[in-house]
Amino acid sequence: MSLELVVFAIASGLAIVSALAMVVVKTPVRSVISLVVTFFALAVLSILLAAPFIAAIQVIVYAGAILVLFLFVVMLLNLTKEAEATDRRPIQKLLGLVSVVALGGLLLGVTLRAGAPPVPAAGGLIPAKDEIPILGRLLFSDYLLAFEALSVLLLLAAVGALVLSKRRFD
Repeated sequence: MSLELVVFAIASGLAIVSALAMVVVKTPVRSVISLVVTFFALAVLSILLAAPFIAAIQVIVYAGAILVLFLFVVMLLNLTKEAEATDRRPIQKLLGLVSVVALGGLLLGVTLRAGAPPVPAAGGLIPAKDEIPILGRLLFSDYLLAFEALSVLLLLAAVGALVLSKRRFD
């Protein structure tokens, strides 16, 4: 068993567990913290796939900037712990559980039937030296509109959260 396989197993398990915790946890702050752990685990997986630039972007942009913005908005909204309610929809919970088990079984079956991926040559794992400048040129030329639309969307989300929180207090 190689060290890469052990690191992959730990990082992928941590990503799955923390992603599930993000969905299941009732407290919004803990949910955001679980998402941060998920992003760090995904960055480790990106490093294992010989994509250090994607891993750095994952940590700097997503875990560093966007999730801090999420955490700030959650704290700004001053959300209290969700009250435990009685179960009013048992059929929906049962159908959801059956769907999750069926989808998980389907994914497990497809994964087990698929053969091992081809092992690339040793030179294929090392990223090219001029990969990042090409990506930067593409981002600020061909994909500039999508890049700016995403930044405006994030700004509108933050302003919307601020407006919603002000309306609640007034």
